[in-house]
Amino acid sequence: MHIPDGYLSPSTCATFYVASAPFWYVALRRVKKALSGRTVPLLAVFAAFSFIVMMFNLPLPGGTTGHAVGMAMGAIVLGPEVAILAVSMALLIQALFFGDGGITAYGANCFNMAIVGSVVAYVVYRLVAGRSALRSKRRVAAGAMAGYAAINAAALCAAIEFGVQPLWFHDAAGAASDAPYPLHVAIPAMMIGHLTIAGFAEMAITAGLVRYLQSSNVDMLRRTAPAAMLDGEPEYRNPLRSFWVALGGLVVLTPLGILAAGKAWGEWKPAELSTPPKGLQELSEVWHAPLAEYSPVFVKNAAAGYLLSAMLGVGLIVLVVWTVRWVMARGTQKRGAFIEKTIRGLLTAGQEALFAEDTAKLDGFLQRLDPRVKIAGLGALIVAAVSVRRLSVLVALFVLSVLCAVASRISLRLLATRVWLAVLGFTGVIALPALLIGSYKSGIFLVLRGETTATFSLLLILTTVWSHLLRSLRFLRVPAAAVAVVSMTYRYIFVFLESAKQTLEARQTRLVGTLEPALERRFAAASVGALLDKTMDLSGDVYTAMQARGYRGEVRLLDDLQMHRRDWWQLSALLALALLAFGLGH
Repeated sequence: MHIPDGYLSPSTCATFYVASAPFWYVALRRVKKALSGRTVPLLAVFAAFSFIVMMFNLPLPGGTTGHAVGMAMGAIVLGPEVAILAVSMALLIQALFFGDGGITAYGANCFNMAIVGSVVAYVVYRLVAGRSALRSKRRVAAGAMAGYAAINAAALCAAIEFGVQPLWFHDAAGAASDAPYPLHVAIPAMMIGHLTIAGFAEMAITAGLVRYLQSSNVDMLRRTAPAAMLDGEPEYRNPLRSFWVALGGLVVLTPLGILAAGKAWGEWKPAELSTPPKGLQELSEVWHAPLAEYSPVFVKNAAAGYLLSAMLGVGLIVLVVWTVRWVMARGTQKRGAFIEKTIRGLLTAGQEALFAEDTAKLDGFLQRLDPRVKIAGLGALIVAAVSVRRLSVLVALFVLSVLCAVASRISLRLLATRVWLAVLGFTGVIALPALLIGSYKSGIFLVLRGETTATFSLLLILTTVWSHLLRSLRFLRVPAAAVAVVSMTYRYIFVFLESAKQTLEARQTRLVGTLEPALERRFAAASVGALLDKTMDLSGDVYTAMQARGYRGEVRLLDDLQMHRRDWWQLSALLALALLAFGLGH
């Protein structure tokens, strides 16, 4: 049912993109307020279920294969709007990364499976279930009928789209320019398999889900059955853990999906057709998926490649769902809440600085090193990580950074949240083009370099008291005046932060309700002006205090940091490791 590129004419593809756009827009608008709390993981898990279910191919008459879609599951539990988004996300991941369905035909595939399938499933389920009790067998039957009707309605839409192509789009000689199958061929070929095997598979999956929810968390069925009776008290147990466990089990079993021989009807490549139409050949080259047909080129075993594709697909879906949630959450924030955002930013900055000072006082490996040893040794390791050209050496440096973190009592969870995920998100976008064109080594190099250098840098900051770190810059021959300026700037930044925070909190305690945007801006400007006045007054007081203590224009630093023999040995060891990595890496 996944229509590939080339089987639909460009105008047909554009039409279905336009037809699908209003449904996507309404769905996003409807679920914008619901994308929080329990709905986000549910959206992710149902999108992942749909993705995995479509990987289990079933043998159909005529030597072809088919599969369930899982579109009715989301429609029954979360409503048609969320189901449209869930299935659309699964189809997008399939098309972009695995070549299952075309990019040009993505609008049509979403219209058939995500939109028509979800709406039909919802309507049938509501009509058949009526006001029956949430735990009644009638709802199980309604779920089964909804799944069966949904997948067959989607298949019929796809068959009609196939069938009208040679009727509407052909050359002067009457030869089809896109899909060569007329209606009297496309409809029977598509519907026989879905009315039988694939339809019954969708029926069993949907009925099983409804039955499971009736026994585990019947209250989840109330979203699409507001007027239903409940025979007994609702159960509020969270079934998400069970859903994820079941999803993991399906991922492990995905290699069974390649046991069925043959391809789905109408999903053949041009080379597999005896006389492929010209338009089909041209559009089929629009997009080449990096993991086409769920077979990564770097995995030789077909079952292992299918399993890896399933794991990557689930991970990508979860990432997309949480990214959408983050973007929409930012959009719902009050635009005029400048003061409140500033307060949060100031508190975060202060807390992170205090946290860094606390970790620098722990009794760990790096904390015991002289700050000059760390700034020179870790700096050399960072240079080595940037310059090496062998992946094995870069991996060794990354492992070394992790071992240093463990020995320094720095939480790996902290590194994961503040460094590894952030660097992966940034460098991953840059490395994505290399991965898509098959240059996996280049993409891995870029990401791993960023992770290694960022880890060493954060370890230097978290294990060194800031004042000691600044004074150790003299070891690198940084001018004393520059060190003094940076040190004073760092110290008085926190004085200003505290003053600004107190001002803003005082405003919060005296405000009832919310201000208009214009008043909010005026208050922000006034706060900035007041803070500037305090800054000027403080700078004058600081200068007067410096003169009272003997300042006459020459900067002097307390240089009580002394390098001992042990420090020189430690510095030599770190530099030797950096030189060794540099040599082996080239």
